[in-house]
Amino acid sequence: MEWKLVMRLDNIKQSKTDGFNVFASLPDMGKVGGLVSAYLAKNLKSECIAEIVSNEKPWVSYIDGVVKTVSDHYQLYYNTDHNLLIFTGNSQPQDPTELYQLCKSFLDHIQTIGKIRRLYSAGGYLRQHLTGAPMVCGVASNPGLKQILLNSGIDILGQEINTITWFNGLILGMAADRDIEAIGLFGEISETTTPQPLAAKSILKAFAKIENMQLDTKGLDKQYESILEDIQKQKEPPNFRPGIG
Repeated sequence: MEWKLVMRLDNIKQSKTDGFNVFASLPDMGKVGGLVSAYLAKNLKSECIAEIVSNEKPWVSYIDGVVKTVSDHYQLYYNTDHNLLIFTGNSQPQDPTELYQLCKSFLDHIQTIGKIRRLYSAGGYLRQHLTGAPMVCGVASNPGLKQILLNSGIDILGQEINTITWFNGLILGMAADRDIEAIGLFGEISETTTPQPLAAKSILKAFAKIENMQLDTKGLDKQYESILEDIQKQKEPPNFRPGIG
């Protein structure tokens, strides 16, 4: 029997508009891509208009002796004030076929909504010896967009990078293949396992500058402070007192 990938799109609200921007990014190194899109969806008080569910996984979850199949859920939000569609989720596919199908399903759907002005994605850019606020570097789908990045004070991604992997890279290339303008914004990080909200903050500031938007990023400062507190607690010795009886 032929194996087929199971991926379903649930349309929550019918939407039609033209000239809208898209911001689509999922968790990657330092969770940067996921932090950016999730913060946009929440901070802009966007409405969930659709969900993509991927059901086909080569594993099951196991809790207290019970197993069950696993589904990944990805949300599409729309903010009318900024004419912005946001794609976010808590994970991203680890299988190339599933990843490609997710990008295709997403692009197929948003093109039914109307004419897309520009698509943005974001992620972490691993660097060493960072000082100060994380810098943002960018990539673009055509030379005109590169000039927009430079005019906004955003450096082009370094020549030491020759591939951008998984969703936050592939979605840019697949959008460009459909003649959709695409920009990728990548914030510097020096740690890959701990969430990096300051990199996400720098990306959002760069995005806001390009699009001439007002974005409040104070919530990401609070996330950073909370992470520092958790790290400090892990370093503290256990509260041990000797005793008898």
